Amino acid sequence: MATRTDWATVSEEIGELSGQVAQLHAQIVSLAARVIEDDTWKGGGIRSVEHFLTLKTGLDRHTVGKMVKVARRTGELPELMASLTEGRVTLDQAAIVAAHAPASYSADATEIAQYATCTQLRRALSTYFRSDHSTPDTGRDTSSLTMGVIDDQFRLSFTTTDLVAGSQVQQAIREAKDALFTAGNTEASLADGLVDVAARSLETVTEPSRRNRYQVLIHLDTDGKSWLHKAGALPHHLTERYTCEGQLIPVWETEGKPVAVGRTQRIVPGRTRRLVEDRDKGCRFPDCASTGYLEIHHKTHWRDGGSTDPSNLLCLCSFHHDEHHRGSFTISGDPERPDGLTFRSHHGEKITPRPPDPPPEPDLPPHLWEDNLGEHLDMRWVHFNPNHQRVPI
Repeated sequence: MATRTDWATVSEEIGELSGQVAQLHAQIVSLAARVIEDDTWKGGGIRSVEHFLTLKTGLDRHTVGKMVKVARRTGELPELMASLTEGRVTLDQAAIVAAHAPASYSADATEIAQYATCTQLRRALSTYFRSDHSTPDTGRDTSSLTMGVIDDQFRLSFTTTDLVAGSQVQQAIREAKDALFTAGNTEASLADGLVDVAARSLETVTEPSRRNRYQVLIHLDTDGKSWLHKAGALPHHLTERYTCEGQLIPVWETEGKPVAVGRTQRIVPGRTRRLVEDRDKGCRFPDCASTGYLEIHHKTHWRDGGSTDPSNLLCLCSFHHDEHHRGSFTISGDPERPDGLTFRSHHGEKITPRPPDPPPEPDLPPHLWEDNLGEHLDMRWVHFNPNHQRVPI
């Protein structure tokens, strides 16, 4: 008959392991801070620091996101990093402090983290550190928007004193970003959300004359050059990306002069697209979680004679489609097989999730974890002092 495990023994063992896990997390956070500082993570289709770490550690994106959050503030919060390295706070606690605490209150915020659960810590910090910015009431609302191409970059700037209108714009962009995230693009940014809002708006136009008037047109010639309608030339990678999948309106010329315009036709027919999407079930780039808003890529480009058949097509998210045409990585192999594609960085290195190495022999300092979390925390008595006025607890 099994005996009941001694509660005190188990509590001590769990506390010790938690402290040691925190110390190991601290080592990864330190390395993450280094790769952020010198941009080591960039290149080869890697979307972000978080993407880089998920490939190298095998950890989920949520955990890696906490590591990056702490890594970005290691210079501002030295007490926090020291406590994580010593095993006094966990990664979860450190991430909460990094998300809320100003650098000038780092010492008190770190100390209370050693004695509070994550829920208590989050409530205490979010209650104490709150931004409260007000805008003078001028009696009337003004808004302005400027947009256009400057130095080969499209720039848009919007300002308004109508905070309700501003909130509507903000919420629309956030909703679109969340939709992209829900569809699998976990690295979607607010800028991606803004582009998606614009794309959705254009998709709702049903009147043919208006739909044609507000199309985005790219002109192509037989020499491989392209340019945006009524605007300047496009770089090669954008030409390749947007002609992988889209609509063509052929223009016939006689002696260099256009004489007729044909009917619009899709590069990738709808039925073929559905077959490829169902086969791939998401972006084919290693460890990319995007399953929605996918683009169909020709492994051998259609302008180079590549066929529009499933054996030459694969799904990529917009980020990796663009990165491939920029030359960040190459794709080879058979898209029809689940394991048939090989991705290599522009240096020729194979891009693939790395299995974890066997763990080394434990060589960690004694844990300093305090097994006294979860005591009642009365928010009326929580007070944070700036570092120069700090009162020891």
